[in-house]
Amino acid sequence: MQATLEDFFKALRGSDLEVSLNAQVDAARAVALVGWRDRALLKSALGATLAKTIADRELCDDVFDHFFHFESFEKALALRAPARSESGTGANETPLTAEDDSAFSEGGVGSGGPGGGPGEGAPGLAQLLLSGDAAALAKRMQEAAREVGLTDIWFFTQKGYYTLKIQQAMGLDALQREIDEAPTPASEHARRLRQARERLATEVRNYVERKLALYGSAPTVQLHDRYLQSQKLSHIERRDFERMYIIVHKLARRLAARHARRKKRRVRGQLDFRKTLRRNVAYDGVMFETFWRNEVVDRPRVMAICDVSSSMSQYARFLLLFLYSLGEQVTDLRSFAFTNHLVDVSESFASLTVEQAVDNVIRAVGGSGTDYGQVLLDIDEQLLDDIDRRTTVLILGDARNNRGEAQVPVMKLLYQRARRVIWLNPESVSLWGTGDSEMYRYEPYCHIARECNSIKHLEYTLDALLSSQWASA
Repeated sequence: MQATLEDFFKALRGSDLEVSLNAQVDAARAVALVGWRDRALLKSALGATLAKTIADRELCDDVFDHFFHFESFEKALALRAPARSESGTGANETPLTAEDDSAFSEGGVGSGGPGGGPGEGAPGLAQLLLSGDAAALAKRMQEAAREVGLTDIWFFTQKGYYTLKIQQAMGLDALQREIDEAPTPASEHARRLRQARERLATEVRNYVERKLALYGSAPTVQLHDRYLQSQKLSHIERRDFERMYIIVHKLARRLAARHARRKKRRVRGQLDFRKTLRRNVAYDGVMFETFWRNEVVDRPRVMAICDVSSSMSQYARFLLLFLYSLGEQVTDLRSFAFTNHLVDVSESFASLTVEQAVDNVIRAVGGSGTDYGQVLLDIDEQLLDDIDRRTTVLILGDARNNRGEAQVPVMKLLYQRARRVIWLNPESVSLWGTGDSEMYRYEPYCHIARECNSIKHLEYTLDALLSSQWASA
C-alpha cells in the first residue's frame, strides 16, 4: 500500500504538482482511514489532502484517474473471455470493489515477492496469457514494472528499454522457450503462444507509454524550463512566452516567500532584557514572559526605468513581469518606460493583468532611436524630487545613446539622492563603452552595474535587491 501511494506522489510530481512532505503524511493518514476499496472516497481523500488550490485539485483528480487505470489486457482478451465484460462496467470505469482491488491492497502492485515478478508456485506467463485472466496479467505486469523501476522513466527514448525489461520480468524468456519447444512451429499451440506474445508486447508498450505520460512530463518540462531560464531573453520565441510567464511567477513566489520569512525575523527585533526582567520578578526571575524591541522596517521603494526600444523590449517585458509578481515584497513600485522620452506606466499595471500591461506598454512606448540623455533630463524634471534615501532606482538599458549628449551630471545627482542605483545591461561587459555605448560614463554613478540578460540573472539581481533592502532597513 505504501509503495503504491509513494508512486502516486511521484506521478503527481511528474505532472508538475508540488507535493510537500506534510501533505504526503496527511494523505497517508487519510488513506489509512478511508481504505482502498471505495474509488470515489479514495479519490476525494487524496484530493483534499494533496491539493491546495482548485487548479491543483483538478490536476490531482486527473492524475488519479490515469494512475489507477486498469484497462490493460481487457480489450486484447475480450473476445476470448466475453463473460468478464458483462458486468455493465466498461474497462475504463473499473470500480474499486473487493474482487478488483488487488492493485490497491498490501498484496497488490509491487508486492509479488522479493525481486518482483512471478513468485514460487505462480502460474507461468504462457498459462496466464492463454487463460484470458486479464486481472492476473495486469497484476503481473505491475509487479514487473516496479521491479524494473518504471517510475524512473523520463524520456520517450526509454520506452523500448522498459517495454523489454518488463516483459522479461514477467517471464518472456520462459514463454519463448515454450514456443521454441513446440512439436512443430505450425502447431495450434505454438500459433496461439506467438499471438499471445504479440499481444503482450502491445499491452506492455501501451502501459509504458501511459506511465511515461505520468512520470516523464515534469522532468521534460523541467529541462525545457532550465533551458529557457539560461537563454538570453532576446532569444525567447513568442511560442514560449506562456511558459516563461509561468516560470517567472513561480520564481517570484519563491523569492517572495523567502524574503517574507526574513522580514518576520527582522521585525521581531532584539530581546528587551530590562522589560523582560521587570515583568518576571514575580516568578523569581524565571522568564515566563519575554518582550522584544520591535523594529520598524520600511518596505522597499523601487522605481523601475526600462528601455523598451525594439532591441530592449523583451528584457523590459520580463523584468516588469518579475517585479510586479513579487507582490507585497515590493508594494511601493513605480514603473517608467522610454525610448527617447520618459513615460510613467504605473497606471497600466494598476488596471490590467501584468501580462496585458506589459504588452500595452511596449506597444505604446516602444520603438527605436533611444536618447538616454533626454531621458535623464526627464528624470531630473519629473522624478528627482521624489527620490530619497529609501528609493532604489532600477534602470534597464544598453546605454546606447545614438551619439547624443549623455547628460552624465544627472546620473551623478541620481546617485547622490537615491539609496541605490542599479543598472542592468543585457549586453556583455566586453561591449560596454564600444560604439555609441555610454555605459562606462554612467557606471561610476551606479551602486551596482551588471550584465543581466536571462531569467536567472534577473532572479539573482532581485534576490540581492530584496536582501539588501531588509538588511539595511
